[in-house]
Amino acid sequence: MGSRMGLPYCLHLLFLSWFLSAHVFCLLAVAQRSTYIVHLDKSLMPNIFADHHHWHSSTIDSIKATVPSSVDRFHSAPKLVYSYDSVIHGFSAVLSQDELEALKKLPGFVSAYKDTTVEPHTTYTSDFLKLNPSSGLWPASGLGQDVIIGVLDSGIWPESASFRDDGMPEVPKRWKGICKPGTQFNTSLCNRKLIGANYFNKGILANDPTVNISMNSARDTDGHGTHVASIAAGNFAKGVSHFGYAPGTAKGVAPRARLAVYKFRFDEGLFTSDLVAAMDQAVADGVDIISISYGFRFNFIPLYEDSISIASFGAMMKGVLVSASAGI
Repeated sequence: MGSRMGLPYCLHLLFLSWFLSAHVFCLLAVAQRSTYIVHLDKSLMPNIFADHHHWHSSTIDSIKATVPSSVDRFHSAPKLVYSYDSVIHGFSAVLSQDELEALKKLPGFVSAYKDTTVEPHTTYTSDFLKLNPSSGLWPASGLGQDVIIGVLDSGIWPESASFRDDGMPEVPKRWKGICKPGTQFNTSLCNRKLIGANYFNKGILANDPTVNISMNSARDTDGHGTHVASIAAGNFAKGVSHFGYAPGTAKGVAPRARLAVYKFRFDEGLFTSDLVAAMDQAVADGVDIISISYGFRFNFIPLYEDSISIASFGAMMKGVLVSASAGI
């Protein structure tokens, strides 16, 4: 008798356990959050907000208040990652699908799309541009005298001879950027050549808050950023050779230009939200040119979702030239 009653009871408990597990799984699936880049119409910003950052943070707070709370693997609530205002107007934020749908109904919303990764592209030398060091455009330009080039990449190895400030005058007064200290990088490493260094990795941490950024500074651990910076604006470095072969003086295309480095590529990842934040800050700091040797690998991205193109257009509207690689 007891055994006959025990079997249906166990089956009932098993079914109940399965039902609860499935219910929890469905809730977690709905609550799963991703990082989105959100474009807003700044002309519709209510007058009660003192600035764009206040508007953006209040927008996230309003979503918290209207959408039922839910928890995913990393985030217990929607979170503002970056606030943009120079090359695009909007923000990046960690949102669930329900929270995104609520955002779309708010005044000023234009568009939103998921944050994506980018990859490095190959770089080329002045030979490709047919530049002549003795005549023509190259010497006529003053070798980039006092032009500020913002290099958005994997950072820089500041001890390289290419980044010494020999022969460089004082930093232009129009420069508004900083030399941000961090892991194995202090402010004394900046000079009249390398006038700024900053780094952006909130997008990486939004994607996975458990990540430990091993080199949390503008220092380059990859070499790509240092290579690109030296090609663009490396100072005259005498006595260089390749293991004793081809000795001479190395220099960049614009050896008298200034360098400002914005690191967004880390060993732990590289996300579009960090790249756009770097572009936004570079324009605000007063760079003349932005160099980006990164893009989307083999993926067709509609122009209205191509953050690099949209931000480049915004930079151009502010008078900043963007030099971006076309592919690998």
